[in-house]
Amino acid sequence: MRKRNDPWITDAVRLKLKNGISWTNLLDQLQELYPDTKLNFDAVRAAVRNSEEYRQGKETNQYPSSERIFNDGTTESSRILEMLVNKKYTPNELLKLHGFDPPEKWELVEAKSNAWNGMTGKQRNNELVELRQSTVRAKPKKDTLTLADIDAYMAKKTFKYDKPLSNPFQYDPNGEVLEIALPDFHGGLLAWIQETGADYDIHIAKDLFFKCLYDIVDRCKGRKFKQIIFATLGDLCHIDNDQQTTTKGTPQQADGRIPKITDAIMDMLIDGITILGGLAPVYVMYLRGNHDSVTGRLLMMAVCQAFKNDPNVTFDMSPNPQKHIEIGVNLIGFTHGDMAGKNMDKWLSVNARAAWGRCKYAEVHQGHTHAQKVKEGKYIVTDQTEDNGGVVVRTLPVICNASYWEHGQGYAGATKAMMCFVWNEKTGLREMWYSCV
Repeated sequence: MRKRNDPWITDAVRLKLKNGISWTNLLDQLQELYPDTKLNFDAVRAAVRNSEEYRQGKETNQYPSSERIFNDGTTESSRILEMLVNKKYTPNELLKLHGFDPPEKWELVEAKSNAWNGMTGKQRNNELVELRQSTVRAKPKKDTLTLADIDAYMAKKTFKYDKPLSNPFQYDPNGEVLEIALPDFHGGLLAWIQETGADYDIHIAKDLFFKCLYDIVDRCKGRKFKQIIFATLGDLCHIDNDQQTTTKGTPQQADGRIPKITDAIMDMLIDGITILGGLAPVYVMYLRGNHDSVTGRLLMMAVCQAFKNDPNVTFDMSPNPQKHIEIGVNLIGFTHGDMAGKNMDKWLSVNARAAWGRCKYAEVHQGHTHAQKVKEGKYIVTDQTEDNGGVVVRTLPVICNASYWEHGQGYAGATKAMMCFVWNEKTGLREMWYSCV
């Protein structure tokens, strides 16, 4: 005669209600948990069915479910689910329905579903649903980076020092505006001199950045500025995940994993913006790239947090892929450069209609192609003015080295430099600086 308070009964009820396993599997698990207790199929089933917890649980647990875990880590889940009749479920949606959380950490191996007991005809939000017996098999992904992982990392990120507030000692409210463009930094790109003609890794990238930055600071001696615009034009990171691919999944050769790369770029940007903040108030503009649409934005959000108490440093973190700024008679547009070529000049007059009417000069600054190029006039914008003047579209040079693929395609060899522009609110573009590497 079994006692109602036998500990194995409590575990049996819990396993049956929670996992929905078969009676045979339940008996096997109980024998592993209680090897010194003599148990049999009929005794286990009777004890569970007679328990109050099981009877109450059956009332609230409308549909059965089961789960199996295999030695290789693969998990099989079987559930009765209400599913939309006309919907094609994505792998992540199926994994989420079966409780694989977060679904980004799992890879769907197999999935199948069948109508259950012919129960159809229900409505949910004016859409037809039916009960299906759904079974999926999934295996955990190795070293998967999710948005939740990055958010948690950013929330706990501590900087190496308490960043002092900037003091812009070369600030002049009536001065000119200095624009510093950083397109296609590709932090984390790994290139070997034997394959590409030049080495490139995260340490070399930081060294090149600061060499250019100190050259810019040296050129600023004896001058005062109203503002510094620091525009990151996309692809700060070479990869977007620990599978070493771009956002769309194109494989890349990378110098390490995401934490190593983002730590290095983050500290580099914080130090660089702090240096610029000693010259004049800094306006940091972020634009997404095609290599790092997720990681690049979250990286810049963390940099933004480092300056949240500094009134002299402001950020534009909006996800808009086309941005513009008005500096007196100048209208400057910024984009990564991966849009359709025929739209490179047209978007600025559409997106900035009011400023377009006020400004005398208009330019678009972009990267993406890793080589500088300038187009102007009727070739780009027709009938803009009587003299065919229009938008100057500048594709800016980069400081990163060519990847193995670029080198193999013959795209290497372009001038490596960081460009700056000095804008006067009344007379337009006054100077262009090249900090060559």
